[in-house]
Amino acid sequence: MAETTTAELTVAQAEAAALAAEQAAADLRAAVENGDPVITPTALAEAEQKSVFARLRITAARRNEAAQADADRHARAQAVAADARALAEQDDPAELAAAARALADAAGTLARLADARQDRFRAMGDKLGRVAEELALAGIDPLQIRNLYGVRGDRDTVTVYGDPVLRVHSVRPGHILAASLAAGLTPEQLGALRDAMPSATVSGEQVANAVPALAPVLTTR
Repeated sequence: MAETTTAELTVAQAEAAALAAEQAAADLRAAVENGDPVITPTALAEAEQKSVFARLRITAARRNEAAQADADRHARAQAVAADARALAEQDDPAELAAAARALADAAGTLARLADARQDRFRAMGDKLGRVAEELALAGIDPLQIRNLYGVRGDRDTVTVYGDPVLRVHSVRPGHILAASLAAGLTPEQLGALRDAMPSATVSGEQVANAVPALAPVLTTR
């Protein structure tokens, strides 16, 4: 039976073969030392040469495996490089840009509406404040504004007393923007948003509590 060639050996096979050859040579040397008349110099020399050769085949097997590993690594890298080139060449952010533009336009509109609403609350709070000041100048407890005129409020909240009581709240425009954006995201996407914008932590529930009409939009997820 022909011996396995160096190219066919794995490192483990080459090491096993080397151990066997070294053991065979060691056995022959021990036999000679014990006076065995059958062992010839040629047989001992061949056994030791086979041991040396087997040890060299370990080095060859290691080099073969290293070369194969390099070839495999190179092939994988080439495949990834081809994928990277394809990604770069085929990337078309047009749809992404359109969605970003739509979001930017919608955010601008929402911000203007929220700003205008907040301005109305601030103006009304100032007016109610002046009424309270005039009551005080007239010697009337400013808190009587509720009993005298059925309203009360400041720059954040306006209450109209009746049946039922109507109470409306101002919300910071930034909070409305953050909550509206968050309403369209999954929990994972919201986490990514908060990583990018640590201040974007306003919950839809907070804003919806202040402006109930927004609840169907802000608490759908």
